[in-house]
Amino acid sequence: MQATRKRAAVISAVISAVCFWSASLPATTRPLYVRLGGEPVMTAVVSDTIDQVVADPRLNQSFKGSNIARIKRLIVEQICDLAGGGCHYSGDSMHEVHANHNITQAQFFGLVEILRSSMRRHHVPLRERNELLALLAPMAPDVIDVRAPPIPR
Repeated sequence: MQATRKRAAVISAVISAVCFWSASLPATTRPLYVRLGGEPVMTAVVSDTIDQVVADPRLNQSFKGSNIARIKRLIVEQICDLAGGGCHYSGDSMHEVHANHNITQAQFFGLVEILRSSMRRHHVPLRERNELLALLAPMAPDVIDVRAPPIPR
């Protein structure tokens, strides 16, 4: 009987230690996409962001005539891919997508500010917001004022 209690106490201590250890793991051991809230939160964030950008005459020029639902889907897919969510981005390169859209630095940063506000509205924690922005920031040169050579005829 005493051996059984001792074994139970040891098992309980081990389970408690494992639970305590796993609870104390830094958030970075979980994929960023999970910490962002996964597909439901990122879909809401992207949808809100794009809807606001499309409604803003200072920012919407490059979206005119575009398939907004497709853009939203691809941005969520790209964030999932970049943030370790297990997705594969199936869209074109950022350079190809933004070529000759004449997107200014002010427009780019306007979209970023709307994205930041949307993430706050959807309760994405500060650390995760910053990590996502750090993943997206290197795309700026492929978005801002990108020129593509004319297609030969």
